[in-house]
Amino acid sequence: MSILRLQILVLLDELKKVTAVAEEIGVKQPTVSFHMKKLEEEWGVPLFEIKTGKVLLTGPGRILLRYAVEIDRLYREAEARFQSYREHGKHGFIVGCTDAASSLLFGLDWRTKETDAVQMRLELRTGTHDDLLEQLHAGAIDLLVSGSFPERASTGQLQFQELAQERLLLFMNDSHPFAGTASIAPYKLAGQRFVELADSALREALRGWELHEKVSLPFEWTTDRIDLVLGAATGGGMLAVLPASAAERCGSRMLHVPLPGQAVYLKITAAWRSDYWNPSFVQRIVALLSRSQTPA
Repeated sequence: MSILRLQILVLLDELKKVTAVAEEIGVKQPTVSFHMKKLEEEWGVPLFEIKTGKVLLTGPGRILLRYAVEIDRLYREAEARFQSYREHGKHGFIVGCTDAASSLLFGLDWRTKETDAVQMRLELRTGTHDDLLEQLHAGAIDLLVSGSFPERASTGQLQFQELAQERLLLFMNDSHPFAGTASIAPYKLAGQRFVELADSALREALRGWELHEKVSLPFEWTTDRIDLVLGAATGGGMLAVLPASAAERCGSRMLHVPLPGQAVYLKITAAWRSDYWNPSFVQRIVALLSRSQTPA
């Protein structure tokens, strides 16, 4: 099986023209046609058809496309990993992290505190829990750091380790009516304007708090970035509920107090594939992140 031929299949589905594919991979048009013919001979069925001047995939071609896309993705990922190793002489390790988890574990100076970190080349990718979980299963990232793993009890494909927990605080600017208030009754929050950090673990923790306090927080808008949440609280006069470590990113105008009522904590967990190729290495990264946690 030729990786190049599968890549040509993927490109033909995208570009629909032999000439365009030839230009994309830097070969002549007959070379692409040759590989198309060999691909059909290899699989024993017609994979391509010409309609209105375009190359389209047949039914069997679309079946093969599904696998070709995945093989091409894995091959490109392997190329990138080995290129990184050749350039830097270090094993690259990709951590996927939700924004809320990153604020808790990756403070502004965490690299300077962790001497182990200089011995490895880490790449941090942020995103939603569901998107990052899909990347973890596909092997596109090595470790997922998040707070919400409803699938934890139902799968043997992943291993988990809790890293940290941190109390949730109420953030506001210094001109907010609540600023300087010694005690805020939970029910008074129901009439305020809130901006929400779109994080599933944070939402889950807040749902438990709302049920206990019999209060529903009125979120006016939502974003998946902590800096935008803090901006809305600073300039827009809104309230926000964030983990305590988000205070590191606050300006002088921002105030924060514990969320009134029952204390509520955001828990952060690491997950990795059970078949990860280097278990000791992933455990080293997990230990590094565990030592980097902010005390609750």
